[in-house]
Amino acid sequence: MLALALMTMMVAAVVVLFPETKVARSLTHRLIEAPARWLNRTAVWRIAFYSALVGVGIVMTLLFEAEGLIVYGFMAPEILAWAVMFDVGVMIDALLITAAVLASNGLKVARIQGRVLVDRLVTRVRACSASRTRKVRSPGSRGPLNSDDDRPALAGQPAYRAFSMA
Repeated sequence: MLALALMTMMVAAVVVLFPETKVARSLTHRLIEAPARWLNRTAVWRIAFYSALVGVGIVMTLLFEAEGLIVYGFMAPEILAWAVMFDVGVMIDALLITAAVLASNGLKVARIQGRVLVDRLVTRVRACSASRTRKVRSPGSRGPLNSDDDRPALAGQPAYRAFSMA
């Protein structure tokens, strides 16, 4: 451990004290610039995922000692394979969802439903801001309670059309 610390201090001294030498430029390129470029290309969620994976390994080692290392050794490769497959799965799911939306009714329905949602939200905000006083209704004016099945469909929702991806 001491040798590693001494080696790190020697490398830092060469880079700081003699920056124009070929060795210092090579060390700067390999130890600073290359990892910085790699980290710049890597997504934040990926770094967080791998950090969490390493953290789980450390916690399992601290809590369960040798058995934790054994279980983590069996678990880590499968989790890494799952993470790689997850990226591919998300892309395939996105393509299938896009195809399903375009095959059923297109983006027109999504636009109409989004507009209806925004209109409802604007109406509710205006109603709340217009009158802050509570209106008291008489118990007889409410009418019978409807079940969930009696509600009307969303405004602008077209009829269902079946489609096949095959």
